[in-house]
Amino acid sequence: MRVFDHFAKEERPFAERALEMLTLVERKQAMRLTDFVDPRQLLILKSLCSQVRDVKISASGGYEGAERVRVIIHPEYMEIEQDDYRLALLAIQADQRFHTLEHRDVMGAVLSAGMKREKFGDMLTDAGTCYVIAAEEVVDFVCLQVTQIHRTSVQVERVAWESFTPPAARLVEKTITVPSPRMDAVIGEVHNMSRAKALVPIRAGKVKVNWKVTEDPSTQLAEGDMVSLAGFGRFKIIEVTGTTRSGRLRMIVGLVT
Repeated sequence: MRVFDHFAKEERPFAERALEMLTLVERKQAMRLTDFVDPRQLLILKSLCSQVRDVKISASGGYEGAERVRVIIHPEYMEIEQDDYRLALLAIQADQRFHTLEHRDVMGAVLSAGMKREKFGDMLTDAGTCYVIAAEEVVDFVCLQVTQIHRTSVQVERVAWESFTPPAARLVEKTITVPSPRMDAVIGEVHNMSRAKALVPIRAGKVKVNWKVTEDPSTQLAEGDMVSLAGFGRFKIIEVTGTTRSGRLRMIVGLVT
């Protein structure tokens, strides 16, 4: 179907499911709630909305500026309430004197409990507390199953949205120099690996730039780009500050912790 031609191969299964949901809502005139989607998937949903009539999509991740959101596909006339998104806020308390819990620690514990990533929104870490935004339907299971993260005992409890102030994203800044803004060169410098070694996960489809799988190692990165490498976490290109005397490009990147 030509409507899918401009999506990457790995995006087509999601795009096909999205169009099915949109078509179903158009036909039955009843709302449909999705699991959590990332910004790229949200963009796909919005682009496919033009394929149906009198259908609208609304999204929420629990707080303003959320990266991952649940989407409600609904008839245009229907009013959506915040409770319709079925979002729950979980707080994870732990003694972090000996180990500071990071985003990947929390994610690993949740996935190890047998949950799918699609059931969780943003995971935010703050001094002493980690917050996880979850689908309502998995809350009881998570509270029961997640008792330890990275050998640290934790307590998971549901908290009220009214008491929540989203912590600012923690970025550990790192200055690197690269011969060019090519993706393979930047990833190699950020993660202290050779350019040849960086090519392996790139060509295996394990790198996303702005939430889109990118397999071309020559892709040029720019300020503001968010890059994720499976198993290594994410980093953001904060600033390109100029060139060194030898002609290499100097960048400041922020590693998401």
